[in-house]
Amino acid sequence: MKDFNITGTCIPAKHYMVDTNDKISNVCDLVKRGKYCAISRPRQYGKTTTLYLLEQELLKTDEYLPIKISFEGFGPASFSTEEKFCYHFLDSLGDDRNVVQHGFKELFDLENDQTINLTTLSKVLTTIIKRINKKVVLMIDEVDKASNFDVMIHFLGILREKFLNAQEGRDDTFHSVILAGLHDVKTLKMKIRPESDSKYNSPWNIAIDFKLDMSFNTFEIESMLKQYVSETTKQMDTESISQRLHFWTSGYPFLVSKICKLIDEEINTESSWSLEDVDKAVDMLL
Repeated sequence: MKDFNITGTCIPAKHYMVDTNDKISNVCDLVKRGKYCAISRPRQYGKTTTLYLLEQELLKTDEYLPIKISFEGFGPASFSTEEKFCYHFLDSLGDDRNVVQHGFKELFDLENDQTINLTTLSKVLTTIIKRINKKVVLMIDEVDKASNFDVMIHFLGILREKFLNAQEGRDDTFHSVILAGLHDVKTLKMKIRPESDSKYNSPWNIAIDFKLDMSFNTFEIESMLKQYVSETTKQMDTESISQRLHFWTSGYPFLVSKICKLIDEEINTESSWSLEDVDKAVDMLL
């Protein structure tokens, strides 16, 4: 049975979700045009879910190979040296389920032993992407975990150099790269002396501005409520409820789902939803 999800990735088969087809279509269009971008939004704003839905959309055609990893599981030791970073990075790429299912894991495993720094990583990525012979889309979630390490700045520099060379036909690299985190990657700092004497020096100026509004409008909220009504015995005025939800939350995805979850599981578990139920859920949160 579905429920309103407020933790982790939202899965259409498991959770009540707004219709984000237009949003995903817009992101997919950026990827298909080979754009690099960074999604910087607050916690629980739908970044991870967006990457998941984008991955599923790209898998509908054999033209693309989306690879989705997260720096969440990378400990400080992974960023202590170039060699350790390269090992963990390639290991994560090789363990991606799409890589495994398409039979490309061995490519990453074989090349990993030869990768001792970012220079060799660049060459290895060229070799692997040529052999895959698909448009490889790299998605990295929780990129903020690497923001305090110099190796991340240099890694972005490698991606930038490969991107520019690929534009001139002198290299093969990721067709598109999407980095997701709390902060804009363009503001990463390069540590040049003491901690307090840092300067902004991110080479991520190849990325386009990600202007997509990831908050929910009233029509999107109503699409989730209609799904809920169609799959339960509950009834409601979906239009007025969605407008009240948007009034209180400004469409912040977590708050929308949290209020709906409170109504469904704690406030009104048997009868139809009302505007008063929404207000009561807000009072509970406050």
